[in-house]
Amino acid sequence: MASNKPNTVSRFTYRFLKPYIGNIILFFALTLFATLFSIASILSVSNFLQVLFGTQSDIPMANPSFVEDILAQVYRYAITYGKVNALWIFSGLIFVIYLLKDVFTYLAMYFISSTRNKIVRNIRNALFKQYTTLSIAFLSHYKKGDLLSRTSTDVIEYDESVLKSLQSLIAGIVMVVLYFCVLMYIDWRLTLLTLAIFPVFAALVSLISRKLKRDSKHLQQKSALLTSMIEETISGLKIIKSFTAIALMNKRFAHFNQSFTRLKTKIYRRVDAASPQSEFFGNCMVIGLLLLGSQRVIGTTPTLSAEMFVVYLILFVLIIKPSKDIATSFYNIRKGAGCVSRMNEILLSKAYINEPKNASSFPLLETGIRFDNVNFEYNADTPVLRNINVLFEAGKTTAIVGASGGGKSTLVDLIPKFYSPTSGSIFFDNININSLKAKDIRDNLAIVTQDTILFNDTIANNISFGNDTFSKEDIISAAQIANAEEFILSLPDAYQTIIGDSGNMLSGGQRQRLSIARAVLRNAQVLILDEATSALDSTSERLVQEAITRITSNKTSIIIAHRLSTIIHADKIIVIDQGEIKEVGNHQSLYAKGGIYTRLCDMQEIH
Repeated sequence: MASNKPNTVSRFTYRFLKPYIGNIILFFALTLFATLFSIASILSVSNFLQVLFGTQSDIPMANPSFVEDILAQVYRYAITYGKVNALWIFSGLIFVIYLLKDVFTYLAMYFISSTRNKIVRNIRNALFKQYTTLSIAFLSHYKKGDLLSRTSTDVIEYDESVLKSLQSLIAGIVMVVLYFCVLMYIDWRLTLLTLAIFPVFAALVSLISRKLKRDSKHLQQKSALLTSMIEETISGLKIIKSFTAIALMNKRFAHFNQSFTRLKTKIYRRVDAASPQSEFFGNCMVIGLLLLGSQRVIGTTPTLSAEMFVVYLILFVLIIKPSKDIATSFYNIRKGAGCVSRMNEILLSKAYINEPKNASSFPLLETGIRFDNVNFEYNADTPVLRNINVLFEAGKTTAIVGASGGGKSTLVDLIPKFYSPTSGSIFFDNININSLKAKDIRDNLAIVTQDTILFNDTIANNISFGNDTFSKEDIISAAQIANAEEFILSLPDAYQTIIGDSGNMLSGGQRQRLSIARAVLRNAQVLILDEATSALDSTSERLVQEAITRITSNKTSIIIAHRLSTIIHADKIIVIDQGEIKEVGNHQSLYAKGGIYTRLCDMQEIH
């Protein structure tokens, strides 16, 4: 699970920011130069005003600052060319300085935008990789919409709330520090006096932002649930319409959406409060500054020239915005902590299938796959399989039958290491499954499931899925064995036809035959058929069954079936009931026992 430590955001950000530290330093340097040229352009205004109004001080300054000394030298140099020419000189100088400021600002944004996009890309890649490598048992605890939300809504929220705020924070700190240094040079007493109000401002920011992290995480969770509701509704639209539940679903969604909107509005109001509050305090400080600074300009012994006071005011007004950006950035970083926590829940998870360090090679099966007193449970108090002892003999067909929910699919899911047994051992010949890598096992398996998984791609690419080295002839041969070529050639682009999301442009029987063609092309030692014909009409079932008969020949085949007519010729039939193996034998011997298998056959009128 994700860490609850307060520096979770900083750790998460550093992990993905680390490869781009050079870009961050470059952004810092470019922002530094942009700010320096901005300050230089403002200071040049002092000389421009002196020339324009002819206000070279008649009253000697008391302890002129270092900045004023430099500006006085620049003024004396320019005024020697005459008043009009001096104005042109200063105008040209300000123009060049502003141009350089804008160039450096653009370059800073150019590099940081690219960096932000790359960080977001890497976070999405990391999440996607976790989804493909984490155990199915772990991911099954989450709704699909929730997992989708973490790679979309949460990543976008992180970019807007954290990365963008860090960008503003770095730029703001650079500007505030440089502006502050110049203000200190111009009049350090006046600067320190106005600075005394800042602790009050910081305390107010902390008070308002305290609840943002908790509320933001709650918002992200609600957003994920909202996505899940939409995904479930679209997937189950036929059922919703057939049961006339449209009004019910609309009411349920509207109620939840209203709750989501209220929470989002609450958070946004708290975040948006940062800007006007900081602006109000900034304006109060400017008013106080006008009163205090005027005394230093018009006093009997001036300590600040009128031109420099104007420059001081401009700089002080300019420092308000980056100060406000710093405050807002802290708000938004707190706001983004919720999505970081949710992404870390996936990224920091160690729910992997344990892999051996010194793995054995997958054997050429001679004996078969043996379950030795295997037990399995999803939760500690919910046993699914108990005391499973069985041998799936090499080169033979073993069928698994039983009532729904009895543990048939779970049993075969242990073979490809989708799950790990709670206790007991599984052997491929005499090699323990824990000595084999999951990839090596899966490379030697071909699986055809009831819920056919196809992709929005061409028929050829779906058949050759997972391996792009197969030739066109190999693909065609596999399609022929699977009884699929006839319908493939009738499609507009034959093998290059795009079949839509999950193959929804094809019928159930056509999708299943493509799935079988994919298994044929894999030519694996072990073939697992999980209720491959249960959802098909009689014509499609016959075609699929013919294909299955071809591909199971001389393979170590494991078939889960509800339609017992498809497995009466299996070499071995295993009857599972409530997670335990109750009967083992062939069709004739099991039917003669008069037990569970006999009752199943009688229900389907099979003798």
